[in-house]
Amino acid sequence: LRILLRPHTATRLKVVESHLMQDTKLIEVLNIEISQGVLESIEEAADWIKGTFLYQRLQSNPLMYGMNGKGSDSLHSFIVDKCSQSIEQLMKIEAISMEKDGSITPTAASRIMSRNFVDYDTMKSIVKLHHDSGPLQILQMLSNCHKIQFPVRRHEKKTLNEAHKYVRYKLEGPASKVRVQSPEEKVFVMLQAAVGQHYFPDFSLRQEMSQMVDGASRSE
Repeated sequence: LRILLRPHTATRLKVVESHLMQDTKLIEVLNIEISQGVLESIEEAADWIKGTFLYQRLQSNPLMYGMNGKGSDSLHSFIVDKCSQSIEQLMKIEAISMEKDGSITPTAASRIMSRNFVDYDTMKSIVKLHHDSGPLQILQMLSNCHKIQFPVRRHEKKTLNEAHKYVRYKLEGPASKVRVQSPEEKVFVMLQAAVGQHYFPDFSLRQEMSQMVDGASRSE
């Protein structure tokens, strides 16, 4: 796939590459298909990949994706290896199980992850929670989810520190010295502020709080 860009002075060609192998995207996409019963083995996953844009780009620009071999056999082996790695990661968080014959079965975790659009890293944190975890442990887990984190801006520190005085669970450290400084700490305070219906005058903070609550609710 190529996009033709036409600047005022010249015409240039830009090649678009696939992002399916970036971060944990392949794990998450394969989980969606497995949770719906579309894929039931590694070979089926590899065949499914052959119908994606990633496969087209692997054929045209293999080095871009870390593939060194040449030919259809090397390409197939590369895809099978990537699918195997992704499925192994899903097995580690017990999102799927694999029988001796290689057949794959989704678990409740797989369906929850797919239905609620929970990313792999967040799901990995969720399954690590102890069965008797309380509100504080769940809050700490959610605070470490990158998908709902936002940077702490200089002008909002005073507002966040003021909100921290009224939330139930406090950041660690002496009360007189504790300050909200990191994205994790911001989520920790703002999720509690949302539960307590704390009002933030700053529109950006209100908007971010809404997104945090939405993201956290998907992870419940």
